[in-house]
Amino acid sequence: MKQIRIIIVLLAVVLFSSSVSAQLLGQMAPASNLDAGASNIGSYLILAEHATGVVGSYRYGFSSDIEGRARLGFIDPDGGDMSVLVGADLKYLLWNARPAAQQSKDGYPFTFSLGTGFEYSKLGYAKYLGIYGAAIGSFPIRLQNGHSIEPYGRLSLRMQRVSVDSYNFGGQSFGGGSDTKLKIGANIGAEFHVIDLTSFTAEIQIDDDFAFMFGIELFSF
Repeated sequence: MKQIRIIIVLLAVVLFSSSVSAQLLGQMAPASNLDAGASNIGSYLILAEHATGVVGSYRYGFSSDIEGRARLGFIDPDGGDMSVLVGADLKYLLWNARPAAQQSKDGYPFTFSLGTGFEYSKLGYAKYLGIYGAAIGSFPIRLQNGHSIEPYGRLSLRMQRVSVDSYNFGGQSFGGGSDTKLKIGANIGAEFHVIDLTSFTAEIQIDDDFAFMFGIELFSF
């Protein structure tokens, strides 16, 4: 009977740790950067296969080419307790799309940037750390009413490490373990500028956990 209980706990730990073995923060921004010195604050909802969460973000334009972002949120995995989700990233703009009204063929047909960042979460016995690089492309579409929509896509390659702490059960101590892998993920979404100083973003993430994300961002100053 004791062995059966131990097996059940071991299976629970394995299943629980699998819920953090995926990148959850997503992209939630197009390839274009904020202006130098400008900043945005935002919040978005994550609806993943094995978890739900809410995240707050702060974006800052260091220059016309470099933008940074910090993210902090809470994630609630299936079968586990709510925990903190932390991440940060940098994005380097390589080129901007030429204006749609421009008749010349000069310039680029879309905006393109490269990014790198990390994501960390600790859920019960399991800890997750992901470090990634990404290529992001987007294309701004200017509407007749002066607003805009900017569809975007991201392809990322990350090194992720999932570790399980040692723990005690039934008077016995069980050693932890860790696993490091390379993973590929993709994100497809769009940023909608339909209200002054406010944007809305919707995104689909194709990764270990399939996820939908919806957010709002305010142009603070």
